[in-house]
Amino acid sequence: MREFQIGIIGVGTVAATHVKAVAALPSVHIRAVCDIKGRNEISVPEGAAYYQDYQEMLGAERLDAVHICLPHYLHMPVMKAVAEHGIPVLCEKPVGMNFSEVQEMASYSEKYGVPIAVCMQNRWNNTFQALKAAVSGGEHGRLIGLKAVALWSRDAAYYQKAPWRGDMRYAGGGCLINQAVHTLDQIIQIGGDVASVEGVVTNVLDYDIDVEDSSVSNVVFRNGARALIIASNAHVVNSTIEIEAVTEKSIFTIKDFKLYRAPASDPLDKTLVVEDELMPGSKSYYGAGHVHLINDFYSYLSGSDVPFVTVEDAGRVIGLIDLIRKSSREGRRTEWEELYGEC
Repeated sequence: MREFQIGIIGVGTVAATHVKAVAALPSVHIRAVCDIKGRNEISVPEGAAYYQDYQEMLGAERLDAVHICLPHYLHMPVMKAVAEHGIPVLCEKPVGMNFSEVQEMASYSEKYGVPIAVCMQNRWNNTFQALKAAVSGGEHGRLIGLKAVALWSRDAAYYQKAPWRGDMRYAGGGCLINQAVHTLDQIIQIGGDVASVEGVVTNVLDYDIDVEDSSVSNVVFRNGARALIIASNAHVVNSTIEIEAVTEKSIFTIKDFKLYRAPASDPLDKTLVVEDELMPGSKSYYGAGHVHLINDFYSYLSGSDVPFVTVEDAGRVIGLIDLIRKSSREGRRTEWEELYGEC
C-alpha cells in the first residue's frame, strides 16, 4: 500500500471509528480534520491540522483522500466539493437523504474522475459474507423469504443533543435511514432487485420529532422472494440485529453476531457457521467492518483489484426507504420503477 495523506470532515461519534481504523494502517496518515466546533471541543489526531471551513482545508492541503463523517444533509454538497478538487471520497452512511439526491451524486465520480466509496461496512461482516455466499451458491435451493429485525434504543436526549436527527429536512428520515440502513442494505444484497414495497412508518414515542421512530414493511423481490422488515428506536436497549434467510433446504439466522444454519425440515436444529469480529468499547455493535472496508478502500487506491461500495450501489437502499415512506404516506403498494419518475 502506498503512502496516503488524508483529511476527515466532521469529527463526531462515527469519525472516532474511522480514526481507529486508519491508525491500524501504517501507510495512511491523517493530515487534517475539519469541524465547525472549536478545537477544544473535539479530539484532533496528533499531528493533524485543524480547520473549521472544509473549503479552506481542501484549498490549503494536498490530500490523497477525504472521509466525510457529517450529518446527512451535508453529504451531497461536501462530496461534490471534495470531488471537484479531484480527491477520492469515502462517505459515511447514508449516502444521500433521498433517491433523487443519490441519482445526482452518482454522477460525481465520472464527472470529476475520482473514486467515491460509501461506508456500508456491515457487508464486510463475517456472518453476512457467509450468508450471502450460502444463499447465492445454490446448494440450499431457491431463496423463499427474508426477515430483518432492528430494534434499538434512542431516548429524547439523543434528538435534543443533535436536533438535526429529528428534523426531516436535515436527516431525511429516522430509524430507517439512520439506524436500520445497514440492515436494509444487507436484505437487498441477499434478496436482489426490488419489485414492490408495502410499508408503514410511524411514531410510537412522544418525542418532538418529525422523523419516524418505527417501521414495518413487506418487500417483494423480482425473483419472487419477499422480506419482512421491522425497525424501531423505541426499545429500551440496543438489541443485536437479526436477519433470517429461508431457502428451500435451509434456514439461516444471524443473531448476536453469529450465523446459524438449520435444515428447513427442523428449524430448531441450529448449527453455528461463523461469528463476527467485534470492536471493543461501547460501540461494539458497529462491528469490525469499518476496519476491513477502509483497508480495502486504500488497497483499491493503491492499485489492488478489490471492491468498494459505489454511490449507485449504496443508493439502492435509499430507494427502498423512499418507497417504504411513499407506501405509508399514500396507503398503497409502491413499485421500484416509480423512483425514476420522481428523479
